[in-house]
Amino acid sequence: MIGILRSIARRLPAPIQIWGRQIVETRRISRCPDRAVLLERVLPALRQTRALANNAKVLWIGCRAYTTLYYDLIEQNGAECWSIDIEPEVQPFGRRGRHITGDMLKLEQLFPANHFDAVLCNGVLGWGVDDPADQARAFAALGAVTKPEGWVLIGWNTDRMADPLQFGVAEPRLEHAALPGFPARYVVEGCTHVYDTYRRRADA
Repeated sequence: MIGILRSIARRLPAPIQIWGRQIVETRRISRCPDRAVLLERVLPALRQTRALANNAKVLWIGCRAYTTLYYDLIEQNGAECWSIDIEPEVQPFGRRGRHITGDMLKLEQLFPANHFDAVLCNGVLGWGVDDPADQARAFAALGAVTKPEGWVLIGWNTDRMADPLQFGVAEPRLEHAALPGFPARYVVEGCTHVYDTYRRRADA
């Protein structure tokens, strides 16, 4: 039944599809305050930088049904969104035409160095990339594909992994930095989710 509904939804005009996804996501937000912060605080803050500007390149890491809403929001000012997930079965939830099935630990093998203006990685570290050594490799991969002065967002949970700043997981090329109107670390009320924002060092 769900497959039939998705097939019907794909035939609807794009504005109606977006409207429908926004309704579904709004209902989910009430149960997931971290998603509300992403939509209402993080993306607007990124729009105040060049990270989501016209012709900017953005990478979204980790795809699920609910993440399909974010791609259009990322691209609304002309940015180009790509997505990646290691699981082949979630390919339908990636950015259509710009999705790669692959391992985020090998980003530098999949994309050119210094390629993205922003890389958004929410709910992957601690939810698949669990080993501290792999988490360090993930940060190194993020630093490799982000442009100098580009932005990296990491969403993680305090009950799923150790603090990356305290345990030296963070990549030296990435500087913990605040976005306009959004702190470098934001602890989401009502859950264990934390958002950290980093900027690629210009001299790295």
